[in-house]
Amino acid sequence: MGESLMTRAQVQLRTGLSRTRIYERIKAGTFPAPRREPWCASVRWLESEIDAWIAAWVSRSVVAGTVGGMESEATKKPLESAA
Repeated sequence: MGESLMTRAQVQLRTGLSRTRIYERIKAGTFPAPRREPWCASVRWLESEIDAWIAAWVSRSVVAGTVGGMESEATKKPLESAA
C-alpha cells in the first residue's frame, strides 16, 4: 500500500486551517507544500506530511486555559470566603 494523497479540502478538514492560512504557512515554510503533476493543475498533499505537521503542532501546543498563568477550571482552587 502506497502513500495516500489528500486534496486541499481534505487538508482543511484535517487541520482546521482555512485555504488562506494553508498557503500563508506554505509561503512561510511552516506547512508542507503540495505536489503537482506537470500536466495537471490540481495539487495533492502527502498524508504522511500532514500527519507529521499535526503531530509537531500538538507537541508544541499547550492546553487551552493554561497560557500566561491562566488556570483551567479543573485546576482552579476554590475561593475562600471573606468571613
